Amino acid sequence: MPQIVRVALDSNLPPLQWPACCPECGTTKMLEKMTTRLGHVKSVPPTLAGGLSVKNEVMYLTYFICPDHAAETRWANRLLEKSPVMYLLRFIFYVGAILALALLFGPRRLANFPELGALLVLPVLGLVGVPSLIWAHMATSLRPIYFDLERGWMIIRFRQAPYATKFRVMNLETTSSVNTEELPWFKRKLVWQLALMTVLSVAMIYYFESLVQF
Repeated sequence: MPQIVRVALDSNLPPLQWPACCPECGTTKMLEKMTTRLGHVKSVPPTLAGGLSVKNEVMYLTYFICPDHAAETRWANRLLEKSPVMYLLRFIFYVGAILALALLFGPRRLANFPELGALLVLPVLGLVGVPSLIWAHMATSLRPIYFDLERGWMIIRFRQAPYATKFRVMNLETTSSVNTEELPWFKRKLVWQLALMTVLSVAMIYYFESLVQF
């Protein structure tokens, strides 16, 4: 069963130690090192030209994994990567999936939407992309979810509980609740991101409905 572990980020604490085994199957043979990165947008300040520039921070985690599970974890983490490009791609997937549901089960069927033209590629992307994201959440063995250097902590998701337990034992001080702080739900960015995505998706559906009416 997947487990979430909060890790303190402090130069005064010992560096992270990783179990010398695969986080998925637990084997200790023929291990290779894998590096997973996690981006965090720090600020979006305006530029002198009147545009916006994104300043972000990147955290890298290097751990051991067996060759049998390295490829799927690498691809899964890439799909779930928190970068501007992947955020946009996942948003397109979700919007496309909502449009696909509207086309298949709504009052107007797919045959009644020839006016949309090239926009019909969105439902196709949704039908392919959303199952891919579901697979990624199930396939990744180890994934950093969030970090904040100012607050001094990060969150790592482990798919296998025994490996998470080994990680905690090897990093008792950095994973202690004394050195980590739980955020209340209304301060979690993911909650507001999901709310914004829902509002934008509903607006997109109404927009496409209005195109068909005209």
